[in-house]
Amino acid sequence: MGQVEEKIKTKLFSEIFADSFKVYEFIENRFELTHEEQEVIMKSISTCINDITIFLTDKKLS
Repeated sequence: MGQVEEKIKTKLFSEIFADSFKVYEFIENRFELTHEEQEVIMKSISTCINDITIFLTDKKLS
């Protein structure tokens, strides 16, 4: 993978991470959640982002 593609992917992954935090904030601000429920939501979002990152790491950009 070339340096340019690697830089683009790094930027995209950081945007995905930032957007996932916005999703968490959206949920937290609109639903009454217990501490345990907040942890479940964070774990779910984190797992999803990790899975997406792993899947896309070796994929070529179009």
